[in-house]
Amino acid sequence: MLATALVLVAALLHAAWNTLIKFSAERLLVVACMDTVALLFVALAFPFISLPPQEVWPWILASAAFELLYRYLLIQAYRVGDLGLVYPLMRGLSPLVVLALTLIFAGEVLTTQQIFGIMLIPLGMACLLWQGGGGKHLPWSMLPVVALIGLCIGCYTYIDGQALRRWSHPLDYLVWVTLLSAWPFPMLAWVAKRPAFLQFWREQWKLGLAVGFCVLFSYALVLWAMQLGSIAEAAALREISVILVVLFGMRYLKEPFGRPRLLACGLVLIGMLVMKF
Repeated sequence: MLATALVLVAALLHAAWNTLIKFSAERLLVVACMDTVALLFVALAFPFISLPPQEVWPWILASAAFELLYRYLLIQAYRVGDLGLVYPLMRGLSPLVVLALTLIFAGEVLTTQQIFGIMLIPLGMACLLWQGGGGKHLPWSMLPVVALIGLCIGCYTYIDGQALRRWSHPLDYLVWVTLLSAWPFPMLAWVAKRPAFLQFWREQWKLGLAVGFCVLFSYALVLWAMQLGSIAEAAALREISVILVVLFGMRYLKEPFGRPRLLACGLVLIGMLVMKF
């Protein structure tokens, strides 16, 4: 029950920071500010953490690499697609990736009901390909990008879960992954867009602080939840954020809410209920 509550709070925070990134016209600067805030938080925690064992380092490096690729692709996708279309499509693929990796390599045992519930989630996301989800169509050239984002999410989620099976220190693990993955975008913004980066901090520091907090805290909650229960189930439950993002996009970004998006949200919700109950 605790793991479920942690994942649901993480989903709310994840939906919030994606909405904030989409809302801003300077997405590279938002991501750079987000990572700067994350680095400041982990710098404060660094004196209190321990060094990972040698066998965990490959998992940390792999997770950081997928996180970096995920950030880059996310910026590209949000330039051309609605939040309520891009986010559900990319998130819908990740439970399938985690499920496949978990069943093949981790030997995790799931019931038929759990597997069926997880499968309903990407099925709901497929509804968004119908008539652009009731809104603006996503260019077909962007579908491979969105699919690659989902693959990155699934891979680093699986990697994080396996790393915590070997080293049950979620806070320490979070700090090390963040230290490796959170510095490139602030450095890029400082080198390529220094005046704009400084101006963004002066004028929108509250946005950067909010996004950074949401990213770091949601990640921490998911790591904690995966340590307590099933990796595949935690990854699937986190997709409640899809429903929240569609609603946020409609409310704050004035995006349409067509029947395909309604159907997608319904299938996600049904999949979660089937999986849990």
